[in-house]
Amino acid sequence: MSILDLGFTTGEELVAMVEKGSLALEGVIDLQGFADSNMGKLIQAGYSGKEIYDLSDSEMDALFQTGYQALGAGDYTGARAIFTKLAQLDQLDARFPFALGATLRLQGELGKAAKCYLLAISLNAIWPEAFVRLGECLMLAGELDYARDALEEAIEQAGEHKHGATARSEAKALLAKIAKSEDVH
Repeated sequence: MSILDLGFTTGEELVAMVEKGSLALEGVIDLQGFADSNMGKLIQAGYSGKEIYDLSDSEMDALFQTGYQALGAGDYTGARAIFTKLAQLDQLDARFPFALGATLRLQGELGKAAKCYLLAISLNAIWPEAFVRLGECLMLAGELDYARDALEEAIEQAGEHKHGATARSEAKALLAKIAKSEDVH
């Protein structure tokens, strides 16, 4: 079992899980009357929380900076709350699940952190830093084959670009640690 397991292995299992969850969620929404509320109608129409609350990019960035300040000060609970809220408000900004992943990793929740990094990668598939952090989580969880794959992808994504130098260097260092630990065993 991997920390990346999502509870399904086939497309049919995924569809069944989503259908079951959708039915349960519809029941809760109907009981609460949310579907008929203005907020419910806006969400059904495809608006994000950011749009519904009319938050500007600069306001979102300010909240993001507040989260990083909390993280830097060791307030992991506060940072986690801020990054979770940001990820809920704007589901298409890869920075938010990435930052949430960093927070979860510092809290020792490697499985949840890895899934946040996967989400960040799904939103920005050419972000080598996200692959490095995913590889780091997998390495810490003892999933060395998956870690190696993620770290090799980080190096590939970083290429020879200046902006990828840090990610490339970190990925190579983590791959060296993996190789060294495998030589010991």
